[in-house]
Amino acid sequence: MLRNEWKFDYPASKITEAAAIKLQFHQERFDWWKNKKEQVIAQIRAEGLEIDENIALEYVSPKSRDWERGAQVTVRDDLRKDLDECLKKLAYHTGLINDYDGWHQILVANPDALLGLDHSDWLFFFGQAK
Repeated sequence: MLRNEWKFDYPASKITEAAAIKLQFHQERFDWWKNKKEQVIAQIRAEGLEIDENIALEYVSPKSRDWERGAQVTVRDDLRKDLDECLKKLAYHTGLINDYDGWHQILVANPDALLGLDHSDWLFFFGQAK
């Protein structure tokens, strides 16, 4: 039998404990990233907006059509990247929270089951969280 076909039997109660640990880990990470997102948004509101007015607006002349363009308001690029990272991490941890919560519910409902885990199953429940 090839190693990618190996199965290891684990009681559902042991997997339930592992799912609860993973669920807690991802909930803590979600909370951390939610707090970080709120900090970044506050920083954007306080200091992250840049206003770009065309220099031609300083000189009034009949040839100047830049009045039509107006000013451009942008969010500082570094803060936009920080906010994007927060949103991606929140989406990532939300997905894993949903997965582990679902598995936890199933395993709690079937505490006496004996389940055969392969390599990827074992890593999902017992592998180092990232």
